[in-house]
Amino acid sequence: MALGEGAAGSILPQSLQTRLKRIAVILTAALVAIFVTIPVYIMVAIAVQSPADVFRGGTVHLIVDTLTFRNFRVLLEDTNTVQYFINSLIVTAGATTMSTALAVAAGYGLTRFEFTGKTLAARAVLFAYMFSPIVLAIPLYVIFYSLGLLDSYFALTMALTAISAPFTIWLMWQYFQTVPISLEESAWIRGASRTRTLWDVVLPVARPGYISAAIFSFAVAWNDFTMARVVMSSDEMYTITVGASLFLDRVTIGWGETMAVSLLISIPPFLIAVFLQNYLLQGFNVGGLE
Repeated sequence: MALGEGAAGSILPQSLQTRLKRIAVILTAALVAIFVTIPVYIMVAIAVQSPADVFRGGTVHLIVDTLTFRNFRVLLEDTNTVQYFINSLIVTAGATTMSTALAVAAGYGLTRFEFTGKTLAARAVLFAYMFSPIVLAIPLYVIFYSLGLLDSYFALTMALTAISAPFTIWLMWQYFQTVPISLEESAWIRGASRTRTLWDVVLPVARPGYISAAIFSFAVAWNDFTMARVVMSSDEMYTITVGASLFLDRVTIGWGETMAVSLLISIPPFLIAVFLQNYLLQGFNVGGLE
């Protein structure tokens, strides 16, 4: 076989190597899709059937014959699911807004201003993200207890912001480095202030970056369990993740209702992934995370 038929040092033709790589990628993607889809299907199948249909005959039936909203009706009428959702929306919106704003301000400052220890500070911010939430939970609990802020939206919002902010700051620091300084200089020559330049020139260009930061902050806040369980102490203040975990201890709540609330929890992240996935991919790729 001639050496020109394949890559240097390879005994396979280049076309065959390309075909094998493509097959490997397709198989890997199919396996991942199956691994992810099966649990989701089981969740949906149990959520939209009555317990009598799912467990009839002493076995689990996952083929949906008859759709019913009985499980969702039980959640709305016999539990505090609506209040849990409201709590989650409030703290998630607050934490996402604060984390994104902090990331934009800090990321822009790290990129455009020179000061001693700037690189060390940026790396320290990312290092802070390596700590598990449970490590931060106890110190934050002590702080909020001392300030009388436990069991409040403000305390949980601050705690969730503390978890997501280190990574979002680092992400925006990376992304702002891809925005040419010449764009700002052109605006300054025309008499625009730095604030006006940031608002009218830099932020439109950096939209994929801060939208990615917002999506990440949303995911952290919406899926949080640890901080909500530590900071909140009353049932009416629990978020949906903590509230859903309490259903497992109730005799009147079965697997159907549990899968139904799990399906409800999954809807907001799913919608964000569907409608904002392009921004997310652009933000992470251009931000130096490819």
